[in-house]
Amino acid sequence: MSKKYGFGIVGCGAISKWHVAAINEIENAELVGVFNTPKEFAESFAKENNCRVFDTYEQMLECEDIDIVNICTPSGTHAPLAIEAANHKKNVIVEKPMAITKEQLDELTCAVEKNNVKLEVISQLRFNENVQKVKKAIDNGELGKILLGDIYMKYYRSPEYYSSSNWRGTWAMDGGGALMNQGIHGIDLLQYLAGGVKSVSGICKTLARDIEVEDVASLVVEYENGAVGVIQGTTCVEPGYPRVIEITGTKGTIVLRETDIIRWDVDGKELDLCDGTKSQAGFRDPGAIALNTHKPQIEDMIKAIEEDRAPMVDEKEGRKPVDIILAAYESSKQRKQIELR
Repeated sequence: MSKKYGFGIVGCGAISKWHVAAINEIENAELVGVFNTPKEFAESFAKENNCRVFDTYEQMLECEDIDIVNICTPSGTHAPLAIEAANHKKNVIVEKPMAITKEQLDELTCAVEKNNVKLEVISQLRFNENVQKVKKAIDNGELGKILLGDIYMKYYRSPEYYSSSNWRGTWAMDGGGALMNQGIHGIDLLQYLAGGVKSVSGICKTLARDIEVEDVASLVVEYENGAVGVIQGTTCVEPGYPRVIEITGTKGTIVLRETDIIRWDVDGKELDLCDGTKSQAGFRDPGAIALNTHKPQIEDMIKAIEEDRAPMVDEKEGRKPVDIILAAYESSKQRKQIELR
């Protein structure tokens, strides 16, 4: 058996349970300990998961038993915590988004490269079997030339969801709303399938919730391959609907509802379809996603270390959806099309 990799989790909020579930299912992975403020949450978490509690983040980073630090804190703290871990020569798995400003993106990338450590940004949808089928079909040219890549994310988050925490819905700690928080996984998946985004033109508004950030957004994007598309996101639609992605080329169209393939109109190729009603997703309840979604990505980090390669969603891939979203905010602010670098 290969080396057993020790994990440390920072932040004992809701998303941490997906990380624990994944670590517990991986034979050569072990949860060493956790750090959280306030400490009583960490103590309860550690008791439940049979691991250590660290008094400070510095203490966790100095622990020789920890190979990988999993950052599960509010979005605005992701980059500073990841940079500190990288500077302590720890490999890092960070929840989305990896950072919330261009400056943070650049600083984190620099820290990872300077310290020769690995960073994996949680984008678990890329590892889904159906998503990989669609990706393979597109890359093999089965849809022909890509013409359109669209996504519709009409979610519901209650007023109580935002009022339950002092960081939700703020620019400083959430980094954005319907796009940066709820929509980033879908936006990453769209650009992963349809192609990198060249420019963004959009409108972002706060129409229904008492928050700083957007709860409604509508964008037009141009892809690097010449295709165009629409990105729509909201957290105000009652009762909330599953995410839909549509990819159209000169030879056909594929439609995903969440991660279910509901249309496969590809010349000469048939596929068993799903009605899209059974997949677990967080379009209404952020906790309503399957617990096994993170395992393949955490396994990928371990393999990346053992094979000395980049993780599948490294700092270069992880920043792509953030760049798109930041361009959307700038476009809405300036009322003009924004070119991505």
